[in-house]
Amino acid sequence: MLFSLLAFSSVILKAQDDELPPPSSHPQAEIGLPGQQGFHQYTKKKTIDLSNYLIEPGLHLSFMQGGFNIGVSPYLGYRVWKNLYAGAGVTYLYTGYHNIGYPDASGAIHYTNASGNTYGGGVLLQYNIWRGFFVRNKFEILHRTIDGVYDATVNVNPQNNTTSIYLPKIQKTIPDMLLGAGYNMLQTKNIFIPVMFSYNALYSVTDKLYSLYPHGWVVQVGIIDIF
Repeated sequence: MLFSLLAFSSVILKAQDDELPPPSSHPQAEIGLPGQQGFHQYTKKKTIDLSNYLIEPGLHLSFMQGGFNIGVSPYLGYRVWKNLYAGAGVTYLYTGYHNIGYPDASGAIHYTNASGNTYGGGVLLQYNIWRGFFVRNKFEILHRTIDGVYDATVNVNPQNNTTSIYLPKIQKTIPDMLLGAGYNMLQTKNIFIPVMFSYNALYSVTDKLYSLYPHGWVVQVGIIDIF
């Protein structure tokens, strides 16, 4: 009788063990609040450290006799050593001339408009000195496709007494190296809207008629270049 009771008890205990869920290989995943699937460990997402970057939006506006340049020239740099940044950027400018006058053989003045496009890019090295003050070396190569306002031809048709002005399309690839110093008006270490004085070290070997820096010296105030 005793043997039969022991056998019957062992069968009941085995049946109860079979009804239990198997142990989890990830015990932490089973811990959670009521109504939740379980506890999951979250890791903080990595963010970009902007203190290592130099950002210059590079909006550009400049004026010359009878015309203007407007466009963008954004540059992005990265800190390579202490306060020294190396970077690169691209440039696009639209050039417009309005009412340029040309005399014909009789001395009468005739007027026309002209335009052009400039695109290219460059690299820079910049060292931040102290509280917004910096020095910079920027080398760029710009390709210009522009109406030849300095090579115009005035044609007069004596039969109907009409005048036409021919502007040849000029294509120039011009390198520039701007050495300068300035101050960041935003007083930040990363985003630059500068006041800067620069000199084009390649001024003596560039085409001064169609260069963006025809006088060698460049004064930049915010987004405006004053030549």
